[in-house]
Amino acid sequence: MDRVLTSKSRRLGRLTKAAAAATLTATAALTLGGSAHAVTYAGGAYNSGTTYTMSDGTNTSSPPTQNLANLAHDMWVASKGVSAAAHFDRGLVSGGSSVAITVKWGSVAQTSGYYSNTYGSRFAFNFPAGDGTQRWEVVSATMTERSSTGRTYTYSTGRSTPIKALWDVSFSPLDFVLLSDCANFGDSNINLYFTYSGVQGQFSFALGKNQAHDIPEFAHSWTEVGVSDDLRMPNVNFYDEDFHFSGAWIEGPAALSDQRILPATTGSYSVSWVQSAVNNSCQARISYGLQINLRTYNV
Repeated sequence: MDRVLTSKSRRLGRLTKAAAAATLTATAALTLGGSAHAVTYAGGAYNSGTTYTMSDGTNTSSPPTQNLANLAHDMWVASKGVSAAAHFDRGLVSGGSSVAITVKWGSVAQTSGYYSNTYGSRFAFNFPAGDGTQRWEVVSATMTERSSTGRTYTYSTGRSTPIKALWDVSFSPLDFVLLSDCANFGDSNINLYFTYSGVQGQFSFALGKNQAHDIPEFAHSWTEVGVSDDLRMPNVNFYDEDFHFSGAWIEGPAALSDQRILPATTGSYSVSWVQSAVNNSCQARISYGLQINLRTYNV
């Protein structure tokens, strides 16, 4: 039966944390593309954070006007995680001209707006996570200047910036419901082991059929992790403590799962399955919650 996580008293609890850095892994590939937008900002109001600028080398001619040359030279791109922004400082256009800017975010999307000579302009976008590994995306800007005399000039420039998805990942406490008795008489004495990235736990408790036991120590969180952190799904085993005749069963931590968590789609997931004891035919339903959130940033 499905249960809401509720605390139960336990006879023995022991949690061991491995010294290695956390690694886990995922079940679903994530594709999340945020909406693009353009805003203006006062000079110095934005910190570039992690900034990378690299010409994409597509321009072979000089800008047709000084205003467009100023904008093309000044353009800079900042990125962190899947978030990127193209920035143009204030005070770069003179002579009463107006400049429309269209920013293309690789081949994914584009954003349009007008340059603000008073405040400068910022155009921002959240790229899809893709497979989570770092890649370079070209952020290109096409600038169209309309002069005070009505003449129109156009020029394009671009920068490359790194995109590498980062997520927040968390597990809820683990819920254990005994579906069938392991013992012929009285409560069943359970030894439960779990393993996931950098963490191993062992807990012992006694239950009767259809009773539940929660393990709050199973819960864990990671912030700003990527596929290179190699986070793994938990692996859980349990034993009937009273069914160890002739030393046939040697208990120990569950092996590290080969199922990776990332990349994954942002969301809340309920993970639940029915499992038999390693050394007996009695069964239990084991459940926990998994929360995954793709990080975005104001860059």
